[in-house]
Amino acid sequence: MTRTRENLLILTLTLVSFVLGTTEYVIVGVLKEIESYMKVSLAAAGALVSGFAIAYAVGTPFAVASLAKISRRSSILIGFAIVLVLNLLTVFSTTFPSLMAIRIVSAVACGLTISLSISIANDAVHQERRGEAIAWILGGFSIANVLGVPLGTFIGQHLNWSMTFVVTACIGVIPFVFMFRILPRRTTTVTSSFGDQMALFMKPRILLACLIPVLGNSCIFVTFTYITPLLSESMGVPVRWISAILLIYGACSILSNWIGAKIAKGDFLPKLKWLFVIQAVIFLGLSFAVSNLWLGLTFLLLIGCLSSSMSAASQLYLFDVSGSIAPESKAFASTLLPVAANVGIALGSGVGGLAVNLGGVAWVPPVAVVLALLAFAITKICQRTIQLNADEATTSNAA
Repeated sequence: MTRTRENLLILTLTLVSFVLGTTEYVIVGVLKEIESYMKVSLAAAGALVSGFAIAYAVGTPFAVASLAKISRRSSILIGFAIVLVLNLLTVFSTTFPSLMAIRIVSAVACGLTISLSISIANDAVHQERRGEAIAWILGGFSIANVLGVPLGTFIGQHLNWSMTFVVTACIGVIPFVFMFRILPRRTTTVTSSFGDQMALFMKPRILLACLIPVLGNSCIFVTFTYITPLLSESMGVPVRWISAILLIYGACSILSNWIGAKIAKGDFLPKLKWLFVIQAVIFLGLSFAVSNLWLGLTFLLLIGCLSSSMSAASQLYLFDVSGSIAPESKAFASTLLPVAANVGIALGSGVGGLAVNLGGVAWVPPVAVVLALLAFAITKICQRTIQLNADEATTSNAA
């Protein structure tokens, strides 16, 4: 594949991830509208976030493994088409259970699509561009925070919350057409059995590595899920300014992707470890400043600046670990980060909902501090494990 075609592939898959990210994240901007329309509590509406994430995490590996005998080109086109159709069907969702059902199926289709995007890019581009390609594709979710979530929030507040998903589906037609033209015609299929692929999740080192994005995402989404009530109820931000603040937060998240690319270079685990310490300090600052408008906004935007900074390094670490443990499941390993990330999203939004029910939205930042410190501890353990393995290998060679 030529460099020009590689660039087109990366751009196309980045646009795809933008639509997927908007589909997943935009719900946080219209939680209040859904709460009012569906006549449910704010915590119940927040379950749409955790429900999506749980379905994503549980369903994605099964979807990818079940379609392993089909070419990845066909599978990704089918998965993305399902996402677009379900976004359109949201307009007919008049009850909370029907909306939850649509979100659950959409989650599995989103997980399938992004996992195959990472896998295809990892194989299609040259080795030295692998990290860059993954960073750009994952960056599509950051762009969704910049453009998709604020735009969707504006549409939801001024038209109808369901129109947010209709517009998302219409935008998604563009990358779908590009995908049809640019995706490699000959993509590999997985030869190992369904059981062999699923067994990858049972490897202790894989599970330990997955805990990094699980906890890293959970500490972010404890606050992000309830960012609208944090802004309006705790900081006193007028409703008319919330979309603009979400836009700025999204811009900060793009910066976080650039920071993540820097972290992913070279020996990234030590840098990743201290990233979580910095996040814990910022969450602690927000805990004390949550009722102060300008100071609270400052800490919230700092969180945005680091929101996606651990993603690229986490994905590369998962590829490296799975490649050393089970090389035959390397393609299936592309599901690990999306699954782990969404387990983290579910954990974060779920624990956040519990905090809101117990003491209100002001309890959300302190919970994020605890989760960030747990992410630091797990990363330190992974770093120590690598050092022990290296020492063992050196001793064995010396013998």
